[in-house]
Amino acid sequence: MSTAPAAPAPPPLDRPLPTPTRDSQPYWDGMREGRFVLQHCAACGKVRHYPRPVCPHCFSMGSRWEEAPLGGTIHTWTVCHHPFNFFFKQAAPYIVALVDMEAGVRVNAPLRGVAEKDLEIGAKVRLAFEPVTKDVTLPYFVVAG
Repeated sequence: MSTAPAAPAPPPLDRPLPTPTRDSQPYWDGMREGRFVLQHCAACGKVRHYPRPVCPHCFSMGSRWEEAPLGGTIHTWTVCHHPFNFFFKQAAPYIVALVDMEAGVRVNAPLRGVAEKDLEIGAKVRLAFEPVTKDVTLPYFVVAG
């Protein structure tokens, strides 16, 4: 009878994480603090989301950050059956929603705690925060109660 050692367990899968830039760091800092903060142009006042160095409306490079409401409505969603990354395979199928936020921007993130059959375009949702590491917190949505 052979007493060959058991095969080693596979290494844990690494979760893909954002790499904050100089322009996006305040957004990620807000997430870590449980706040939804958006970049606004210092010249014309329009929201810049995703964060970037130049305003697409007036080409100003000045910006400021403002806290935004957490509510929104579902614009659309998809059910991911074949994730792009092996980390997410264990959670499949899962829902990713594109949400029209009250602040006037669209955000996509996982939608949790609801079955696909219960989803409707226009349903109210709320942004929530998942601490992943000491430095990174990721957004997700839940149906507003």
